[in-house]
Amino acid sequence: DERIVFLSLIVVHRPAAVPLRVRGDWVRDEVIFDGDVILVDRAIKPRHGHIVVAVVDGAFTCKKLWLRVGKLKLLSANPDFPDIVPCEGQTIEVWGVVLASVKRFQN
Repeated sequence: DERIVFLSLIVVHRPAAVPLRVRGDWVRDEVIFDGDVILVDRAIKPRHGHIVVAVVDGAFTCKKLWLRVGKLKLLSANPDFPDIVPCEGQTIEVWGVVLASVKRFQN
């Protein structure tokens, strides 16, 4: 009898929440597939193990964050794609933390 407000169950920082459509299967082993919509929170401090959206040399990507002792890697959750290990001169910005993935089963 109670109405469920879906976003209020997921979003912590409403003004910082951004929906994005995923293009590619970089994180399929985390059950996020091409065409899914992910909800990204830009206000959460990214931590080791979070699935994140990052900007690498101006291009967006979705990967799993590996962060230890000040070193950062972006891990692909699909063996068909390489991990991103920053090299000198490369620009990487962790843009936000993925909170949820939404799938649509029928059109």
